Amino acid sequence: MHNTTPVALLPMHTVVAQSQSLATALRSRGVRHVRDDDTTRAAYSSDASLYRVVPSAVVLPRDADDVATTLALCRDRGIPLTSRGAGTSVAGNAIGAGVILDFSRYLNQVVSIDAEARTAVVQPGTVHATLQDLSDRRGIHLAQLLDQS
Repeated sequence: MHNTTPVALLPMHTVVAQSQSLATALRSRGVRHVRDDDTTRAAYSSDASLYRVVPSAVVLPRDADDVATTLALCRDRGIPLTSRGAGTSVAGNAIGAGVILDFSRYLNQVVSIDAEARTAVVQPGTVHATLQDLSDRRGIHLAQLLDQS
C-alpha cells in the first residue's frame, strides 16, 4: 500500500543548504554513489530541453535499497526528487532542484523478455534502443508497443 501522507516542500534556499547534510546522511546509510560537487550538479542541471535547474545532489543507485533509502530521506526532509534515465526529455522532466536519481549507470538492464506474452521487464534506466535490439534478436517487435510520449 502506498503512503498517502502529504509532504510539505521546503523553500529552495533551504533545500540547497541541506544538500551537504543530505549527502552525508545518504552515505551514512549505505548509499555509496552520492555526488554533491559543483561539476556533477552542473552536468545534471540540464536535459534535452531548454531548461536549466541545478540539483542539490545526484544519486546513482546500485539497487532497490539505495532507491528506498534515498526516497525515505527526501520524503522525511521534504526534498523534491526527480528520476532520470538518459536525460533525453525535451520538456524538462529529467531535471529538478532537489535530488536527481540517475538510473542509467547501474539500474539499466533488460531483466526478461517474454516473447509469447510480448512483454518485457526492464530496470528504470534501460534505454529504449537496448530493449528494441534485444527484442528484435528474438524475432519480436516489442518496441512497436511502447508509448513514446
